[in-house]
Order: sequence, then structure tokens, then C-alpha cells
Amino acid sequence: MNDLDRELAGAWGAPPASAPTSEPTVQSAVAKDKALKEIVSLRDGLRGLLVRITEVEGETDKLKKDNEFLATYIDNLTRNTVVAAGQKR
Repeated sequence: MNDLDRELAGAWGAPPASAPTSEPTVQSAVAKDKALKEIVSLRDGLRGLLVRITEVEGETDKLKKDNEFLATYIDNLTRNTVVAAGQKR
């Protein structure tokens, strides 16, 4: 039997017998609890960042619109000033 045959036989054969699982220790339970608390804390932090990103995007859009309005206003003032100066000559 070559390596490929052995690999395929293992892949399609019965699963290997697993070692008996031992009872979880206090240390592993504490470590798991600590990891879960850290995950929840990080998730909450990410949610907070997502909220802030959404707020900043809204503020950015508003500022862009305000800038466009001001640019149009300044252009109109400049044109009116040039036209008024041309009429005085």
C-alpha cells in the first residue's frame, strides 16, 4: 500500500479512536471565562468604534455639503464684484 492509499484509507475509514476527555480543570475554566470576558469587552469596543465611525461619516458629509455651498457663495460674490467693478469703469 503506497502513501496515497494509506491517506485515502484514513480519510474515508472509521475515525480514529480519540483519547478519553478529562474533566475540565479549575484553571481551564478560569482561563476560558477570562477569554470570554475579553472577547465581550473587545466586541463592545468595536461596537463603540463603529458608532463613532458612523457619526464621523455623517459629520464629514455635512461638512462637504457646507463647503460646496460656501464655494458657490464665494464664486457668486467674486463674479458680482468683478461685474460691479467693470460697470464702474
